[in-house]
Amino acid sequence: MWHKLSWRLLKHELRRGELTIMAAAIVLSVTAVLSLALFTDRLQAGLSERSAEFLAADRVLSSRREVSEDWIARAQAEGLQTAQRVVFNSMAFAGEQLALVDVKAVSDGYPLRGELRVAEQPYAQDQVAQGLPAPGEAWVAAALFQELQLEIGDTIEIGDSAFSVEKVLTYEPDVGFSVFTDSPNVLINYSELAATGLIQPGSRVRFNILYAGEPAALATYEEWLTPQLNDDTHNWRSIEDGDSPLARSLQRAERFMLLASLLGVVLAATAVAVAAQRYCQRNYDVVAIFKTLGAQRAQIQKIFILHLLLLTSFSIAVGVALGWLIQSQVVDLVARYFDVNLPAASGRGYLLAIGTGLVSAVMFTLYPLLRLVGIPPLRVLNRQLTGTDRLRWLHWVASGGTIYLLLWLYSQQWLLSTALFAGGALAAVILLLVGRLFIRASRQAGMQAGSAWRLAMAGLQRRAQANSVQMLSFSTAIMLLLLVLALRHELLADWQRQLPDDAPNYFLINVAEDDVDALKQRFAERNVAANDMYPIVPGRMTAVNGVPVVDEVSKEERESDAEVQSEQREGFGRELSLTWRDTLPPNNEIIAGEWWGVNAAPQVSIESEVAERMRVGLGDELEFNIGGEVFSVPITSIREVNWGSLQPNFFMIFNTSTLEDFPASYISSFNLPEERKSELYELFKPFPQVSLIDLDAIMDQLREVIEQVSIAILFVLILVIVAGILVLLAQVQASLEEREKELVILRTLGAPAKLLSRAVTYEFVILGAISGLIATLAMEVSLYILQTQVFELGATFHWRFWLVGPIAGAVIVGIMGRLACGRLIRRNTAQLIRRLA
Repeated sequence: MWHKLSWRLLKHELRRGELTIMAAAIVLSVTAVLSLALFTDRLQAGLSERSAEFLAADRVLSSRREVSEDWIARAQAEGLQTAQRVVFNSMAFAGEQLALVDVKAVSDGYPLRGELRVAEQPYAQDQVAQGLPAPGEAWVAAALFQELQLEIGDTIEIGDSAFSVEKVLTYEPDVGFSVFTDSPNVLINYSELAATGLIQPGSRVRFNILYAGEPAALATYEEWLTPQLNDDTHNWRSIEDGDSPLARSLQRAERFMLLASLLGVVLAATAVAVAAQRYCQRNYDVVAIFKTLGAQRAQIQKIFILHLLLLTSFSIAVGVALGWLIQSQVVDLVARYFDVNLPAASGRGYLLAIGTGLVSAVMFTLYPLLRLVGIPPLRVLNRQLTGTDRLRWLHWVASGGTIYLLLWLYSQQWLLSTALFAGGALAAVILLLVGRLFIRASRQAGMQAGSAWRLAMAGLQRRAQANSVQMLSFSTAIMLLLLVLALRHELLADWQRQLPDDAPNYFLINVAEDDVDALKQRFAERNVAANDMYPIVPGRMTAVNGVPVVDEVSKEERESDAEVQSEQREGFGRELSLTWRDTLPPNNEIIAGEWWGVNAAPQVSIESEVAERMRVGLGDELEFNIGGEVFSVPITSIREVNWGSLQPNFFMIFNTSTLEDFPASYISSFNLPEERKSELYELFKPFPQVSLIDLDAIMDQLREVIEQVSIAILFVLILVIVAGILVLLAQVQASLEEREKELVILRTLGAPAKLLSRAVTYEFVILGAISGLIATLAMEVSLYILQTQVFELGATFHWRFWLVGPIAGAVIVGIMGRLACGRLIRRNTAQLIRRLA
């Protein structure tokens, strides 16, 4: 019997439309979670697969000595693909010419991710390489053709071996982002490595094992391998571990999508909570009638629990269908636009979405349902009776615990979930207090206005407590929308600054000082836009404040000799590329000290992260050794450097008088459109020693990744906006019953519909404007923390949002409030009384 009543009640409520907001909120929460989870899962897998090309593998194990064959066999047993790569410096000879080169010996299967590209002549059109160099062959970079005056088919000697030059090596996926690797690359077959005789005990060689395979197999292998690695010998990394522009872009994008998704889930869950409370309030009279007819508390509980479970099940089913449809359409759009196939998503998204719907529906309706079944039968005579409030604490515990649980389920990060929850709770209290103050202050202002304004202000003050809660919801929704909009703009603007359309796509290195003026003139004659020339001097930092630095410190020494380490600092372990100039370079910002002027005394500017790592500051004396000449200079400024700009950047920059007498080579960059690429050979023919680094392939991949992430961010933004609007609608709907009673009284007293219409509109406009103002303030504070602590961006003030926030709040809330209350205002007094009877 009770299950039939529950079903009939559900059909009745659906016809009346009372459950529309609650059902829509559950549908939206499930849709948002599923579509975001599936899409971000597939996009992240696709981006990881695409970005793995920059490593030529999914994971790379780098070692200073040969890796055990057992480790490779174990990886293959786990179903992983492997390849070997050995990298070292050597001299290459061609006739009477010689040059320092980077030799890369690779085994079959290389690269595991990405592709090699080769050309038949230097700077000619390239194509994907088929296989690897055969034994006795070498593929060499175009710069070596200039430096050694090579032709295809010539022979170069490396160590004890001779190689025939068969291809021009134009692109290697793992070439890296450094523009200071001024040695041209030579690619040979791994089987030829031993014959060169160059690998000897003590040789500076990096042995690399490349891995590719399914994430689960990689995780299993990593769990087995990690305990056996030595920090001083091995380095295990993925693309996310790098310090490249791509790694930083991916990390920022992942953080943004995670944060925005969390905000969307919280907004949808909030809408469920508001709608559930209103639904239970609307059924107080139904429960009272049930009890007067003899229904027991247990029966009523079963009726409404089944009622809500049916609604939840239906909403979850609709949400799952919509979520799958939306993500499939977006994935299809991305696939067609970028000509890529995104991998299939895991089943975690479905579990997460269904769990979100169930948790939201159950936990947010727990207290309202308990209060509903506690309605006394006397309510049929006295409608002021609403049951006990002694379990209100349960409402806050259940709501807060649910939000925290959803945050953790979605992010799987305790720290992020706790920080967001604690910050949100603190912001809610502040917003609540500020909202009450605004309402109180608005009363005095409103008394000086016209009758409609006075009526609106009186309504605000009369419902101060309810309006404060409404304002909290409005402010939260508007704040989160502004936050996502601002962050999206900041991220895209930051990426655009890194990769503008005219960004340099070629780097020049090893430019002789005598060729600088001639090269500048040649650029000018051929209308090539080139940047500044930076002088480069190789030097080693040897001491800080007279105390020698240690080039290599083992982990055991760091842990066991802390007292010595506090005085003796760890050095770089290599030569640095040192430069000098009178003006501050682009993408550099002085954060401590001052930049020098022309002809200043010897001094140095140091990059901020290096200064922090070496525990040095303004006034400390750094000692350098350049070609056997030792000198000391004080630190007079500390710079923050944008390493993601794909521009030449330096740890140390000296003033001109310090280094200008040292012999130097020069480095520069320029932009040359793709259609002019054939001019490169003639352009640099008079400068055979100049090395050219082509970044077009790297930049194209970066732009593709950023465009894909931009689409994902737009998708997330749309869902967050929909969730925010649903919260606003739920809050407006929640206040309709009380407003209906007021309208009956005012219409009975003779208030015209036009006056009431303006008063209601003004009240919602004021609520929206105040909410928008508070939301903008909260957004600025939150954005400052996120920019500086999470996304590693520079903090900025968003003055436009101080106009957009209040105006948008006033317009959106005013329109929704006016539309929601319009049908009530249009009814006459008799109709309103019958609805309340």
